[in-house]
Amino acid sequence: MNHQDNPIEIIDFSGFDEEWELYRAWRVLVVDDDEDVQKATAFALRGVTILDRPIELITALSRNEALKKMTRESDIAVALVDVVMETPDAGLKLVEDLRSAGFAETRIVLRTGYPGYAPELAVATQYEIDDYHTKEELTRTRLISILTTSVRAYERIRAMSKSRKGLELIIESARQIFKRTSLQLFAQGILTQIAALLSLEANGFVSVQLPEDDDVQVITGVGPLAGLIGKSISTADDEITALLEACRETDEPVFAPPYMGLRFDSDSGHALFVVLESPATLSRDDLSLLRLFSSNISVGFRNLSLIEALDRLAFQDAILGLPNLNAFEKSLEEAVNAGMHGQIVKVRVCDFQGLIAAYGRPVAIQLMQEAYSRLDGLCGHRCPIAKVAEGTFGIIDRDCRLTPELLAETLSRHYAINGVDLAMQSTSVLLELRGLPADPTQIARTAAGALLHITRQRSGEHVRYDDGQRRSVEREGMLQAALKQSTDIADSFEIYLQGKVNLSDRRLCGAEALVRWTLNGEMVSPAEFIPIAERSGLTRHITETVLTHVARWSANHRTADGRTLPVAINLSMADLNMPGFSTWLSERAKALGLTPETLEFEITEAVAMREGVAAEQVRALSAEGYRISLDDFGVGYASLSHFHRLPISTLKIDRSFINGLSVETAPRNLSSVIVAMTERLGVDCVAEGIETEGQLRALLLIGCRTGQGYLFGRPAPPERFAMENGLVEV
Repeated sequence: MNHQDNPIEIIDFSGFDEEWELYRAWRVLVVDDDEDVQKATAFALRGVTILDRPIELITALSRNEALKKMTRESDIAVALVDVVMETPDAGLKLVEDLRSAGFAETRIVLRTGYPGYAPELAVATQYEIDDYHTKEELTRTRLISILTTSVRAYERIRAMSKSRKGLELIIESARQIFKRTSLQLFAQGILTQIAALLSLEANGFVSVQLPEDDDVQVITGVGPLAGLIGKSISTADDEITALLEACRETDEPVFAPPYMGLRFDSDSGHALFVVLESPATLSRDDLSLLRLFSSNISVGFRNLSLIEALDRLAFQDAILGLPNLNAFEKSLEEAVNAGMHGQIVKVRVCDFQGLIAAYGRPVAIQLMQEAYSRLDGLCGHRCPIAKVAEGTFGIIDRDCRLTPELLAETLSRHYAINGVDLAMQSTSVLLELRGLPADPTQIARTAAGALLHITRQRSGEHVRYDDGQRRSVEREGMLQAALKQSTDIADSFEIYLQGKVNLSDRRLCGAEALVRWTLNGEMVSPAEFIPIAERSGLTRHITETVLTHVARWSANHRTADGRTLPVAINLSMADLNMPGFSTWLSERAKALGLTPETLEFEITEAVAMREGVAAEQVRALSAEGYRISLDDFGVGYASLSHFHRLPISTLKIDRSFINGLSVETAPRNLSSVIVAMTERLGVDCVAEGIETEGQLRALLLIGCRTGQGYLFGRPAPPERFAMENGLVEV
């Protein structure tokens, strides 16, 4: 067979043809029992294009007819629904039918000629719609404007939904494939998961080429091509051999109908070739997902443990069964040869010999293995990690995934080994490779010296180590010593109060207590001293000081109408992770005369993300009647599933969402989504960082009722706060 009879097509992502999308019509469902309205709508939209694409109308005269058409049709962008049809609430029932049937992406606009049957505010509150208008106000211009807004929202929601589903499948696929413990199982996983990702039948094969060997052997297959298993690829048809030759020339997918080919390489010289039956081309989104999936598979293939089976004997610690110093030095040399990108990390997990003396060798070994597992997970299983000394790991982090904060959070958690609960005081240093000499031996020596320095001077901390950080470490040591002294003196700290107001009338409805610390005449930022206090176990003392100040102030001040103003204080993750903290906090608050009516607590998304001691203590405080606010919502990593498991009473919108907010941008700002979500979930919402009247008007427009920020007052000492806000001293 002549290869020219079936030419090979190499996909060029930069030149992907999207022209077909420009002519796809936006599909609009018009549901109205008045045929004249149907005709008028069709006439008004004749020849109209939205975002450079035409409109296709699908009409229905009743709720039942609309439901039937929606089940047969797809890609309905917008539904224009009459409220009153065969029954006074037929349109409203149709909205419920569509949402419950899974039409979450379709935007719904209600139209009515009888506004009295369904008041606008009630409908907008109770039903998941995008707009609501009377028919009289819908001029042609207004109708086109509403459709344009709705279509844009639909397109964005659809794109986000497709991307989310694709990424979820990639993550799950990679997780499943990386479980494979042999090259053959790994290859089978690639074949089935690519087929699932692209919604194709898994008809194809995977072949492998060993280093310094021109022959390619098929190691697994499914469908008609399974007969090639165990054979050389040279026995296959010419079109398949031509496809593999084309794959050698590019890292991109190669199409030779009816097949698609992919190549994956390892650093050891192995190559995997995947051949799968597929259409002649794929959509842009599918190609993007395939490319992302392939990059994950390449990483997995390069690190496949069985390919490196011979190296294990020389590069594995005999006691821990983990990579050893030889493996670390090899990885370090590779990093140097690759251009000195990333960072080297040294982690002293424990005093290994001391642990053996106290608890025995099995406990010490299991603790090190557990620490390795935590670090490996923190690196996304992508960083070489090795035991470089007793109780110490070295990590080559080329992507700079690790930070002191992540290391501190990961290694501070207790270890449960054979019924023994252990808390280790781990220490680590992070050094950027580009700031070090390009000599692996010198780099290793420098990193070892840095770890020794930090272990002696700042044991139990996690530090970025360079000239600037060396000075910073010295300052942190000074601040830590000063903090330890200050926590013995209640008046060393003070609080500032910032008001929370009802946005509609700017009436004061609460306050947040912010801790301040002045050292030798210098105001030290909370962002600097709070982390030091957390690492040093001093946050409980600070919390008690704040409670005392709040209690003293609350007992002596009332609003003009006699109310005690509720004050919120921030709780540290370090405190919440300590068993019994919630009991201590509740008892201390009661002793100071503070009640759930006068005291609230704010937590961060880090607490919401985790189950365990912290979450249990949040629930305990809520059970005592205290309101719990989730601070800086939207900038962390808490998902709605985590949020739903905690008794959150208030979400605080982070100031980053408020900065660019205006009346014009409000409908597209994520703050509008958060406000709508809080209304749906029945929790309160507070906007932080309000500085302008424009931001205030925008927040009122999207339904936010409470806020705080410089527009209403800067944080101030308690007495000045009381005077500025008209509070009465009692």
